Amino acid sequence: MGKKYTTLQLINDLTNRLGGLSQASTLLGFGSTYLSDLKQRISNSKVKGYNPKYRFSICNLNIFKENLERNDGENIDYCLSNIKKYTEYNNALKQYSKQQYRSTLNPKYFNIVDTLEKAYWLGFLYADGEVRNKYRGKPWYRISVELSIKDKDHLENFCKAIGLIPSELVKERDRYKKYNNEIRKYRMVYVRFRCKPMVKDLLNIGFSSSKSLRKSIPNIFKKKQFKSNDLSFVRKLSLAWLFGYYDGDGQSNSTRITSSSKNFLKEIKSEFNIYFDVKRLYDKGKIFRLEGVVSTRPHWSLTLGASLFNEMNRNYPYSIKRKRRNFNEREMGSYNRLKKEVLNKENLQNLVNTNQINFLLKKYNVSTSPFYRLCKEWNINTPRLHNLTNKK
Repeated sequence: MGKKYTTLQLINDLTNRLGGLSQASTLLGFGSTYLSDLKQRISNSKVKGYNPKYRFSICNLNIFKENLERNDGENIDYCLSNIKKYTEYNNALKQYSKQQYRSTLNPKYFNIVDTLEKAYWLGFLYADGEVRNKYRGKPWYRISVELSIKDKDHLENFCKAIGLIPSELVKERDRYKKYNNEIRKYRMVYVRFRCKPMVKDLLNIGFSSSKSLRKSIPNIFKKKQFKSNDLSFVRKLSLAWLFGYYDGDGQSNSTRITSSSKNFLKEIKSEFNIYFDVKRLYDKGKIFRLEGVVSTRPHWSLTLGASLFNEMNRNYPYSIKRKRRNFNEREMGSYNRLKKEVLNKENLQNLVNTNQINFLLKKYNVSTSPFYRLCKEWNINTPRLHNLTNKK
């Protein structure tokens, strides 16, 4: 039978040499009740968070040592030797304390983004994730994601990818919001967890929150960072990342993505050699129907185009199912060209009002499908769309 040196034994040895629980806690670099609270959680089954098998993490043990080494004396040396003994006698200690409650989580999942799956989920977090390094000036290290209930399966897939157990962490809740002066209920699904190494890795990659104006493509996906023989795989990784972002901030049945950061979309346009321009979606001060919310900043959009979107589809097959489709590249090109040439909704409506449809189809060299698709998108009143509406 191997040697044993339990957490309680270490706590008792430290407090005996450092002047009691309160003083020992402070000398170790924590609050005055740190060790007394831990003793209760280890030995008292009625205490919230009871865990008789609790073990210190490597991170906390390193903090103990750093703080103790600022002092001198025989008692300090004794405590340091016992911390070393505790590390040697207890194998497979967790890297950080919160990991003890999420034992299946892979805290270093984003340490090296070397698979399409990792790149995709990184893009997904860029669009829908919130990563907090600090909260009210204190270390927090929390990651959270909230989606509509219709995408619950996708959130569960994210949890499985990083090692979390969905049944334990994925929760549902209702959000009540006013829409056009009517209170509506929206069923949501969310996950929250704390993980210091994962947050650190995401920040090192260059992660910015979904609402940040300083958002940028991760350096790991920028072509200039790699040798020419690496570019093929970098392209695959970057396409997977962009697909993850699209699934979060892209519009269904369209290849358009949106962001509050114009420069971020311009960077995507440049990196992926996208033909279309970054366009203003709406201005600061726009009043939304939902709860009368007023935009505090302008919002921007970028059309990826059928060719790039279809390449994303082929590259990574595990995106949100309801948003997967193959666009007709020729038809999509005609649609986007038409949209660019007619300039805006008002101009198109005027053209429809003063010309026959066949004349406009020839004038802009498009078929009926992309033409009527744009009319429907812009709510243009045409004879065909009017008849279809009346038949319904």
